[in-house]
Amino acid sequence: MNHLFVIPAWMVFLMCASQLSVAGEVIHNHSHIELVRQYQNPLARYTRVQIEDNAQFGFGPDNEVLNFFRLQPLIPFQLNQQWDLVTRFVVPIVHQPWPESTDGLSDIAMQVFLTPAQTGKLIWGIGASFLFPTATDEMIGTEKWSAGPAAAMVYINGHWIIGAVAQNVFSFAGDDGRQDVNAMTVRPIVNYTLPNGWYLTSSPTIAADWKADEKNRWLVPVGGGVGKILTIGRQQMSAVVESYYHARSPEIGPDWQLRLQFTLLFPE
Repeated sequence: MNHLFVIPAWMVFLMCASQLSVAGEVIHNHSHIELVRQYQNPLARYTRVQIEDNAQFGFGPDNEVLNFFRLQPLIPFQLNQQWDLVTRFVVPIVHQPWPESTDGLSDIAMQVFLTPAQTGKLIWGIGASFLFPTATDEMIGTEKWSAGPAAAMVYINGHWIIGAVAQNVFSFAGDDGRQDVNAMTVRPIVNYTLPNGWYLTSSPTIAADWKADEKNRWLVPVGGGVGKILTIGRQQMSAVVESYYHARSPEIGPDWQLRLQFTLLFPE
């Protein structure tokens, strides 16, 4: 994938977003502010399908581009009047240029959260995360079955959305010749809603590989971006571009990343 074309294409898309939506129109009685809240809410009560391209620059000895293309559907279920179940899948397609160029499906991840059906400004959920050995090449997968605890919490007040999603997975089966998995990810969420469906956002994925040595254990991105809720026909969606500098990263990199997301929203 040629990122010299992807980057300006998304910039033009975001610049034209306000022209693609009808000013002041609210489809299905959902305001822009409410859609932004639900888009950034990891425990949202409606289905959404997120498409993400994450280009990570400065990877390997030749400072190449490590790329993750992710399909991330979120599907909620109402269990009863007291509890809901929120499921999220991550299906990653990876291009890894080093130590040898590899392309294909990586390990599919799944999160499941049990969360109260009746919520206020504070929303929380507890559950489990799973990692399945679905990679089409051993270079881009763990070849291990992994699972572990997961938790999410979000505080919504006015224009602000603040929260976090955390998980830690441990391998329990798989190829005995591969290193065991013990990995944590934490995704803080800070979002501020602007007029006309625009919003500022920061939601870096902080990762720790507890099996790696200290120099290669942490990936800590710092940054953020801007997004827009828009409507094409009767389809509501969100587009966002974010950039993150890696304050800490493994010795082989990457040094920074550009994240582009396009999300279909289904509030009904």
